[in-house]
Amino acid sequence: MLTTIALATAMHAVPAQAFNFIRIGDVDGFGYVTGTTPCAGEPCWNFGSWQTGLNGSCSGFQLLNAVGSPVNVDGLDPLGGGDYLPDLDCSAETRYDSDEFDLRSAYELSGGPYGYGTQVNGATNFSSSGSGWTDVAVCGTGVGWFDCIYAPLSPHDYVCGAGQAIFIFDFEVSSADSTQPLYVNAIFADYDVDSASDILRYTTSSGTVINTTIATQDNSAGEDGLIQEATAVIPFADVFPNWSGGDQTGYLKVEFLMPDEPFVAYDYVELSISPLIEPEGCCCYQDASGWHYLEMTESKCDDAGGYYAGDGIPCGDGAPVMGACCITEHDGTLTCIETADCDCDVQGGVFYPNAPCTQVPCDDQDPVGCCCFQKPGSSFWMFAVMSQSDCLGYGGYYAGDGTECDAEISPLGACCFPLADGSLACIETSECECDFQVGTFYVGQTCHDVPCGPNEELGACCYIDLETGCYECILTVNEDECLALPKQYQFPQWQGANTTCVDPDITCCRQLGACCIDGECAMTIVEACEQAGGTSWNGSMVCADVTCPDCTGDVNGDGTVNIFDLLAVIGNWGSCP
Repeated sequence: MLTTIALATAMHAVPAQAFNFIRIGDVDGFGYVTGTTPCAGEPCWNFGSWQTGLNGSCSGFQLLNAVGSPVNVDGLDPLGGGDYLPDLDCSAETRYDSDEFDLRSAYELSGGPYGYGTQVNGATNFSSSGSGWTDVAVCGTGVGWFDCIYAPLSPHDYVCGAGQAIFIFDFEVSSADSTQPLYVNAIFADYDVDSASDILRYTTSSGTVINTTIATQDNSAGEDGLIQEATAVIPFADVFPNWSGGDQTGYLKVEFLMPDEPFVAYDYVELSISPLIEPEGCCCYQDASGWHYLEMTESKCDDAGGYYAGDGIPCGDGAPVMGACCITEHDGTLTCIETADCDCDVQGGVFYPNAPCTQVPCDDQDPVGCCCFQKPGSSFWMFAVMSQSDCLGYGGYYAGDGTECDAEISPLGACCFPLADGSLACIETSECECDFQVGTFYVGQTCHDVPCGPNEELGACCYIDLETGCYECILTVNEDECLALPKQYQFPQWQGANTTCVDPDITCCRQLGACCIDGECAMTIVEACEQAGGTSWNGSMVCADVTCPDCTGDVNGDGTVNIFDLLAVIGNWGSCP
């Protein structure tokens, strides 16, 4: 089978039609199909578990759910969202029981234990995998069987202790709409548990790991075995980082985070241009009791007369902030209304939090213009009209007084920008930040694929992001350019020629140590300690074990109070200006 797959990959021909979907597994109701007609157009299923036997004595030769009702609720085929997985052992227990099943076909097991069974529409598959996780009971952590110790012995009845299910999309397309997001869709069922996770983790081709929310059908009641539809929003550039049209390779690794799930099952997982269910995002809306934040679909947000932040964008903690909003009318006059921050933003106003209009003279407001800033807690760069001071408060880039925003989200890509010595460096950022750096922007591409300037060897450069405090990595041309990055890239550290930010041995992490600064101890890297004028940095100690001397008399800053400090004072003796 592996030989056949390799041959098919080598002889691929990219289809001319536009990309629609790539699907791992198939749409067959977890192998039960309709769940009503065994051995007649669908498999001859087992009517019981390894405990109850296979004679159907507890189920009357029917597939029933945990409350004794037919698993096919709507009567349609195949089993899907709103239907149920069968309760195979007919037990009252809803946890640690024996409902495992294995209805995987040769197609789903093709190529090895993780399976290469993949369907495409408008794409050519390379080495996508994960179909071996479908149509089978999965106990990723083993907790459903107490670390797999008490699980049945047959290796074909379940997948136990193998970790979270992993689905890898590795394919090529010749045509796609790069202005639209993509969607990870899944049909899954959780059973013997109260509820499933709503987090999906995905890894891009550059090695970036991102956690995002996933919209699922409601199972707040914790119904045992409920089959649910799920959708997560994925930015186009995360799947096609080098998009420029023509034949393009797409890649995405997907994991559903269900660490507490004793048993779960998947029918299929796909990457598509259409969501299986309408995704959710944060909605800011008003009702009789005031303004609220709530995650919902865009259509529900519109019905509530609210403002939708975008697919996959979560709500922050708390309620919308109330305050005064100065709005420019069509005739150029200024009007003040008291409303929520989200309402003011949508109307292009200048917002003054927690202030009434009587305290905000709109005639004296700061001028406003378009600001491009990174939305806190996300990878999105947003456009919004605000004052320059507010823009700088977000760490954004202000386009100028009176400028308008032409879009809501700035594209991401590679930016080649000039350094002080005239050479070029590359960062992966938004188009607006690249414009601010007077750089050349390559939408959807990475620095690894965009050599800047002369044909020199690229290498990875680690630094600390002052906005987040996180260790980050960008590609530059050489060591000198790494060390000459602008001031917002603090403490740069060259990793060597021909290194990349996705190399497994490059983490950019640096050793923390105890540093005494003005008599106080802080855990920091040695470069930050030195820059702050600190002393006695020790990478083998923590602040709890360090006593920093109070050196208020250390006038000359040499770390010691002595005769030289006294001479410095005497030398400056006299009246202060």
